[in-house]
Amino acid sequence: MSEKQSREAHETDRRITIRWKGMLALGTALIALGLFVEWPPPQEASVPTTSSFLIILGGLLGAVGLLTVLRGK
Repeated sequence: MSEKQSREAHETDRRITIRWKGMLALGTALIALGLFVEWPPPQEASVPTTSSFLIILGGLLGAVGLLTVLRGK
């Protein structure tokens, strides 16, 4: 029974590793899109600009990815 539990624990660790790496990669991609792509200005004044939205969203995803790494250790 311990062999099965060990395999399941290893599989869970592998999935968590894939998830935090994916979150960091997606966060980096969103920040890069926000910084380097010229987006048209918003049509309405109350809507935030696309670049600032992508930078904030990328930062949040990156932070979640980093917190997942720290929680796993």
